[in-house]
Amino acid sequence: MAAWDRAKLGDLVETQKGYAFKSGWYCNAGRPIVKVSDFTDDAVDSTKLMCIPESTATDYLKYELRTGDVVVQTVGSWPTNPASVVGKCVRIPGEAAGALLNQNAVKLTPAGKFDRTFLFYLLRNEDFKTYIISTAQGAASQAAITLEAIRGYEFSLPPLPIQRRIAGILSAYDELIENSQRRIKILESMARGLYREWFVHFRFPGHESVPRVPSPLGEIPKGWEVVSIDDVCSRVTDGSHRSPPSVDDGMPMASSKDMHDWGLNLDTARLIGPEDFADLVRNDCKPKKNDVLITKDGANYLKYIFVTRAEQEVVLLSSVAMLRPNARINPHLLVATLKEPENKGKLKNYVTGAAIPRVILKDFKRFQLLLPGKEVQMAWAKVAEPMTEQIWRLIDTIQNLRRTRDLLLPRLLSGQIDVEAIAS
Repeated sequence: MAAWDRAKLGDLVETQKGYAFKSGWYCNAGRPIVKVSDFTDDAVDSTKLMCIPESTATDYLKYELRTGDVVVQTVGSWPTNPASVVGKCVRIPGEAAGALLNQNAVKLTPAGKFDRTFLFYLLRNEDFKTYIISTAQGAASQAAITLEAIRGYEFSLPPLPIQRRIAGILSAYDELIENSQRRIKILESMARGLYREWFVHFRFPGHESVPRVPSPLGEIPKGWEVVSIDDVCSRVTDGSHRSPPSVDDGMPMASSKDMHDWGLNLDTARLIGPEDFADLVRNDCKPKKNDVLITKDGANYLKYIFVTRAEQEVVLLSSVAMLRPNARINPHLLVATLKEPENKGKLKNYVTGAAIPRVILKDFKRFQLLLPGKEVQMAWAKVAEPMTEQIWRLIDTIQNLRRTRDLLLPRLLSGQIDVEAIAS
């Protein structure tokens, strides 16, 4: 394999910083604005983008984003908070095409013989991350990188056909990941629809022969009950209020930052010593199978609510609430009930704190919910639980694909794997 030439990023790309759109311009309809707070791990969440009027947007079209554009976050947190880390590189999805780029980010457009998809993976590589973080400046809570630092990044540049081959190999993994994510969204939509059909509209099997009776929550099917969370849980608590020191080699301690829609990500959890871990296990800070975990504190309060799939070697920090359902309610039904938008809105009445929102557990226990009869719960579970199990399997698939892609990425970009040999 021929040696690749060294190149400087600034010689191969054009850059466009985002614009500081005024908050007073924002409205619910018009031209969407992409902020760094809308960045996901590698793309943009287009579902909640703020807008500015189209009449205003016409003066700022040079900040317009296209599908596949490569964008780097220039202001954010240090790597201790991976959710919004400075230097993060994302690719604009089709749903966000036409949006305008806000401040604290820069769009990089390849010029000449430089493949855009290859550029995206180049800036996702650990080598670029290490380099760009080393140039960052700022306080403990916020860091910033300069355009000059981004443009100054040097790397080995393969010929254009090899760039495209590398991009194609890595893109194949991302396409499989995106396909699995789409399937998860379909299953989630089916599960929400099933819940609403049975437990909001009361159109469960055999509902025609079940009369309605008055209750504190309005008319409900006869035989169903209005109960509190405390009535259907043997334990309502949270994780440790003590934060042991981190160690390089230890056991995971998860907090709200390590939660996602369907579980815990132990890869991002910090590690604590075995003695501290054992002490927290003795104090019941370790979740058990079928426990219900809820984001309790911080900006993401009540965002994540899920059933613990299996017992894991992990303990929880106090930012995570832990509910242990008793025999009266199916754990998956409890989660579906708490995630129902109307109920989630009511749950916010049990939150206090302006700077750091926090769920108050002693009040939270009193929250009222509808408890169907056992037969209805069992019939629902036969349909709903396989959906959850399929989602869990898809999440496993996504994690395996990401690990494989991330192992390949540095080897492909460094030339350790000869893609010319693969192609032939």
